[in-house]
Amino acid sequence: MNQEILKKYAKFLVKDCLKVKNGQPLLIVGSKVIESFANIVKEEAEKLNIGEVFLLLKDSFAEREMFLTKSYEECIKSPLLDRSLYNLIAEKNGTILNLNSPIPHINDGVSPELLQKLAVEMERRIPKFREKQRKGELPWCIAAVANPYWAKEILPNEIHAERTLWESIFNICYIYEDDPGAIWEQYFDTLKCRCDLLNEMKIHSLHYKGSNGTNITFELPEDYIFASAKDHDYVCNMPSLELFTTPKKDGVNGIVYSSKPLFYNGIKINDFYLRFEKGRIVEASAKENNDYLQRLIDTDEGSHYLGEISFVDFDSKINQSGILFEMTLYDENACCHLAIGKGFSECFVDGPNKSLDELKSMGMNHSLVHVDFMIGTKDLNITATLKNGEEKVLMQEGKLVF
Repeated sequence: MNQEILKKYAKFLVKDCLKVKNGQPLLIVGSKVIESFANIVKEEAEKLNIGEVFLLLKDSFAEREMFLTKSYEECIKSPLLDRSLYNLIAEKNGTILNLNSPIPHINDGVSPELLQKLAVEMERRIPKFREKQRKGELPWCIAAVANPYWAKEILPNEIHAERTLWESIFNICYIYEDDPGAIWEQYFDTLKCRCDLLNEMKIHSLHYKGSNGTNITFELPEDYIFASAKDHDYVCNMPSLELFTTPKKDGVNGIVYSSKPLFYNGIKINDFYLRFEKGRIVEASAKENNDYLQRLIDTDEGSHYLGEISFVDFDSKINQSGILFEMTLYDENACCHLAIGKGFSECFVDGPNKSLDELKSMGMNHSLVHVDFMIGTKDLNITATLKNGEEKVLMQEGKLVF
């Protein structure tokens, strides 16, 4: 892959997405399989006169070997799972760039119970980071990086799969354009206008219905806010095509069917449904890796409820690529999605300035996890019921109409 375009992407992530300030430290998180690109990011970041740049590159293959041969007690003592840099960067008021680069099947054969326990433990180890993230005080961004394992999995018929994957990432993120940052800012302005319309509607509930069986209603909190990438000074997800909010914890009723696979802890959970009563998941089943789905739901009390609902046009740029990326960052921005677990403080009036207890009293769910899964289809319809009883169609046949 052309080094200059890789450098342009790296600079774009640090300057235009994270918007790292002079003197502000940066933590780059990723995997050793993308070490060469992580070093390009580090070099480009240091040219911008920011603060100290840290690298945290996990050894996914060493982790797999440990998971297969060691006990939970042995795993949590391993330096392979050291996450102290997250809290350090939070203490230093820094920023985090997560370079997401899946390795398919990396956890095949690993105990689902072990993976779930370790996922919970990893969350418990970074409280300072999560608290600042919840309050919007710590800029962070997740972006995709191609690797040969991922590329071959999703593009099995491509001779130069990794190069083709890189090209898809660059096309979706407008990296081949003269000023991708300006293009995204213009797009984010459009998202902001749509959020303003939704917030002015005074919505009581939203009804999602599709021919695949999805038939579900979400009541919104009294002080709800629809948010988008424009609601921060930085870009959390690149790409980011969604409008999202947090539903009222006990206000979800009905059934929803997945439209794309969910990849959680490196495991593919596919062809599943969830049924809700008064917000709680009361029934769930997956045709592929159902045991992993059940363990996800049983992570804690909050993982039995939802933390996010979203709007994304089904004809999004990602869907138009024709690629199932098998990675949440891209697949969630291809169509409408929901998320099991924690809600967002920014989806409540003055939410970032509220305590967790105050947010809970306003209807926000809280959990150690936040796991997105895709439900959008080409015939999904969404209707809003306003507080005055009026109904408004917001999505028709997978297309936003407001």
